Amino acid sequence: MSKSRISRRTFIRGIGAGVALGSVLGGVDLFRPARVYARVTIKSRTHEQEQTLGGASVYALPFAASHAALFWVGEHDARVTASFSSDGVVFGPPVPVAHDEIGEQRRDGRTYGAVMVTGGAIAIRVTSDRPHRVRLLGLTDGERQVTYETEENVAGATSMPAVVSRAGWGCDESLMTWSPAFYPIQKLISHHTATQNNDPDPAATIRSIYYYHAVTQTWGDIGYNFLVDEKGRIYEGRYSRTYTAGQYPNGEDSSGRGVTAAHAYQFNSGTVGIALLGTLTNQDATRAARNGLEQMMAWKASTHGIDPRGNKTYVNPVTGVRTTFPNIAGHLDVNATECPGSKFYPTLPTIRTDVAAMITPSTTPSPSPSPSPSPSPSPSPTPGGGNDQH
Repeated sequence: MSKSRISRRTFIRGIGAGVALGSVLGGVDLFRPARVYARVTIKSRTHEQEQTLGGASVYALPFAASHAALFWVGEHDARVTASFSSDGVVFGPPVPVAHDEIGEQRRDGRTYGAVMVTGGAIAIRVTSDRPHRVRLLGLTDGERQVTYETEENVAGATSMPAVVSRAGWGCDESLMTWSPAFYPIQKLISHHTATQNNDPDPAATIRSIYYYHAVTQTWGDIGYNFLVDEKGRIYEGRYSRTYTAGQYPNGEDSSGRGVTAAHAYQFNSGTVGIALLGTLTNQDATRAARNGLEQMMAWKASTHGIDPRGNKTYVNPVTGVRTTFPNIAGHLDVNATECPGSKFYPTLPTIRTDVAAMITPSTTPSPSPSPSPSPSPSPSPTPGGGNDQH
């Protein structure tokens, strides 16, 4: 197909936190991946502070944080709340601190709370039902570096759904210290992130989760293979490789083996972990989010010969352990967790049926889909990615 191409490249530095990336780029929408190629690096500005809780304690931040996370040693069942203040005087209602479902697998003696949206808090009041030391991580966007080009008359992908690349959501690849390992894909596992519903800035939340997983929890990268926001947009998670212009990131090596992430303890290798942004304990996923999840699962299932309604035996390619569970599973099917949420989990039978209906004999997904956001910068990971015990 012939096409006219109009490209422009712009380099932007030092743009302050709190400015929407779309407005920085003059209204360009980075979430239209068939139209815009973007290379974005957004450095996280962070602050950590530890205090001993005796009733309520206030943590003062040196900047207005967009996100925060609380974590502590032991005391797994402690009931902790957080209240946010944008002026240091008036605090909002206390929010119960949920557990980060990836952090539950860290098994390092710490209890990790989920990432929370703070609304630009400069102070956070934290309470607990028992005295113990609690560490606060505050995050916001720091320096942004953006290189992008636009292309006109681009045909959209028909088989593989559009995926916002790591560069497209602003991944700081300098934080990535994990060496990719690849295995044939056997299973698809759904998650929720236990973060805020009706998220005003999903990309910023993903950047915060990435820092929290890669640095604070020392996984070396984000735990999920893909993430889906409430509008159904799909984001590249765990780094796999550098993609050429015109490829959506599919989380696989050049031979089609899936990259090992850190989403399901002892079931990471040979599985794809897809997380829905939000907390699905008291409400179900949005229709758009579910559609995005089903599209990615249909693509993976059709490409790798996975029966969406099957229960094939999974063989861990690292340990050799054999386990039988649904080919499209929830996290709680393989680990002791509430993930992917008590409201969403009962819909999995319907999702399996929907995914099966999307796969027809005439469906032959292309390994080289239509143009997408620009590929991620190639990081220099350190060894150690082949261990499936994380």
